[in-house]
Amino acid sequence: MNRRLKTNVTKLLALSAACFAQPSYSDYEFGYSSNAASGNGSWAMSSSLFGVPTVEGVDINGVIYQYTAVKNRADAYTVSIENEAADGNGLIFRSTDDWTGKSGTTLTRFVPVPYSPLGQWGEGRINEVGVGAIEDPTVVYTFRRDPNVMQQQSELPELPAYDIYDALSDSYVQESLEPTDLSLIEDDNEEKADKDEDEDKERLETALAASENALTIGVGMSQNALLQAMNTATNLNGYYAATLQGGKYQETVVLQDKNIPDNRRALRSLGQQKLHNDMVNQQYRR
Repeated sequence: MNRRLKTNVTKLLALSAACFAQPSYSDYEFGYSSNAASGNGSWAMSSSLFGVPTVEGVDINGVIYQYTAVKNRADAYTVSIENEAADGNGLIFRSTDDWTGKSGTTLTRFVPVPYSPLGQWGEGRINEVGVGAIEDPTVVYTFRRDPNVMQQQSELPELPAYDIYDALSDSYVQESLEPTDLSLIEDDNEEKADKDEDEDKERLETALAASENALTIGVGMSQNALLQAMNTATNLNGYYAATLQGGKYQETVVLQDKNIPDNRRALRSLGQQKLHNDMVNQQYRR
């Protein structure tokens, strides 16, 4: 790692430790990884990259990267620092720098992330899109380590020896596997079948009796309803309940003039009709 990058990393590491300070009861050890991008555009998140014997108890809390972009100002160009998720579900980290419309230069950036176990971080890479190139890439991960986890793993107790239970040697299991007298089972089955048949007959007789009683009651109720409807229809008392008032009805129309004049228009019309009929008759007589 060059002197300039080491100075930047030291400053950024102090900043990240202040941002992610832990309570006093925690005995975490903080540090940073070696350059993951040295000589390659992709890398594995192995324990050796972080200088620890195992990834257990290691949590990442930030990414520091530096590179020099070489490009023309007008060219479209982007650079992304990425890490896949260890379970294969997309990316767990990505930081993208868009150099479109900008001249190339050296960039140093620190991206803090929430504490996440190192085991969740998959393969890392530098992804370039467009016209351009990068020089001297450096990618460093800041992390904390819990030494208690390391100690617990080294002090795991040996598993006690357990006696293996042999089911075939159990006396109860052997008795259950002995041959059974099938004649006793057949007698029990026949007795149970006869008993079930008697119970079915008794339930059937009870159901038929209940159905017959219900049908008799229903027929009687239907007959009563029919007789009541007929009596209602043939009840003629309502026709004689009202009486008409007797007496004389006096004539109220009075003629003012007893002589009714003839309708001259009607007479004229009748005369014209008679003349028309005579003319038609004379025509057909020819």
